[in-house]
Amino acid sequence: MMNERDSTNRATHFVVQVSEMVAAYNDRGISIEMEKLLEDAYANEYVGMKNEDLPYALDIFNEDFADPDAGWLYVECKSIRKWIGEKFYK
Repeated sequence: MMNERDSTNRATHFVVQVSEMVAAYNDRGISIEMEKLLEDAYANEYVGMKNEDLPYALDIFNEDFADPDAGWLYVECKSIRKWIGEKFYK
């Protein structure tokens, strides 16, 4: 129970960090190097992501992607899903 809660919390922090950075880049018209952005967020010591947290992050992202008001672009969704899959099964 405790482990699942900790994983969910880390995944939530990771998703928020990535979402805010993507939104900031998009607002400013800056092209996103999604893989680098995801790697930097994953390596952030304050988030403390672990490999076992990635499925939780994917669930949270998928919920966010399903909201049409969230403003995610298809290419962003696709690259995030791909990165999580590759990172998790590496």
